Amino acid sequence: MSELELELEPRAAPAYVGSIRLGGVDGVWVDLGRVLASVQIHHGRDDVDGPLQASTATLRLRAIPRADLELWRPGTTIAIRDTDADPIFTGRITDLSLLDDDPRVDSRLEVIAVAALADAGRRPVGGHQWPAELWGARMARILSEANLNGVVQAPTPDVPLAATVPVDPLDPSSFETMDALAALETDRNSIGATAFDRADGTIVVQAYSARAGVYTPLTLDPADVLYSPPWYQTLDVVNRFVLGYGYGAGSITVDDSASQAIFGVRWSGSFESGLADAATATKIANLWLARLSEPRWKLPGLTLLRRYPLEVGLVLELLELPATAPLGQWTPIVEGWTDVIEGPDWRQEVVLSDPLLSGLALPWRDVPAELRWLDVDPACSWSEAFVLDNLIPG
Repeated sequence: MSELELELEPRAAPAYVGSIRLGGVDGVWVDLGRVLASVQIHHGRDDVDGPLQASTATLRLRAIPRADLELWRPGTTIAIRDTDADPIFTGRITDLSLLDDDPRVDSRLEVIAVAALADAGRRPVGGHQWPAELWGARMARILSEANLNGVVQAPTPDVPLAATVPVDPLDPSSFETMDALAALETDRNSIGATAFDRADGTIVVQAYSARAGVYTPLTLDPADVLYSPPWYQTLDVVNRFVLGYGYGAGSITVDDSASQAIFGVRWSGSFESGLADAATATKIANLWLARLSEPRWKLPGLTLLRRYPLEVGLVLELLELPATAPLGQWTPIVEGWTDVIEGPDWRQEVVLSDPLLSGLALPWRDVPAELRWLDVDPACSWSEAFVLDNLIPG
């Protein structure tokens, strides 16, 4: 029996993985001949409504000598780069499994690694008073106290937060201690934000309203999108929004009476937010109400058949949707994706969000000069004016 017949799994395609290094800049380069072409790297969130998630990487290696297994230890840093030396993943090994149950096949080592955002869940912050400050400054403070390398993309304009309050009103020194990940979550949903790992190992804390202009929109070739992805519309309407401020100091309620007349009262909110005052809470609540008061067609994800330079917060342009789609074009936002490398193929499973969630609609510069205001379809609400087709009658 030939060696080729024994090799039941493909090795890594050199066109994709350029290098793997263990142990930092002074570490060890991995022999790519032992890397199987079965690599998965997850970036961002896999659910738009879900909690923050660290990036993860899963790779498999063949026939690692016993002496070299000592190099593959939980806690060891790992950096994966492509053939252009650009980072694909940077993190730390957390799990190893060694499979050797078939004498016809080489032993296989499966490696799972996580990126820096996972460390935030194990690093305490707080235990002292945080002053009243802008949201961007608070997020930067959390990263700094946890000794995490990252950047903050603050809201535009930035949002003021109140000073933190003692856990025990009778003890002015009893400020809560929590891990950095929980601290990042605390005021994330009140303004609309996420946090994620970049491929180079840094953390980004990103407000939805900061996304406009961060990246140049990326147009997808329809030939690279797997078939026709499914669209959804559900009754997830919110037409009453209750939002607290000052960490329990009070709350405000805003209503959309037109939406309530159609769908009944459907409410949501956050009672314990740290928004500075009632005026700030009212402004933010009205933004959420405008974005959530009507059901909308959604495309939660799609599969790309080749590698694209994706980033969380990137606007994708889908300009040639099938005739059966509810929209002729759409500009969703990337919330996360998974790189799947199998043999010679590299595909991307992309998680998308509605552009309205980030406050991104059709720019005025993209509206043709010949389209007069009086000619705009009167049935088109402003919340649907994110693609040109919706503005034109018929």
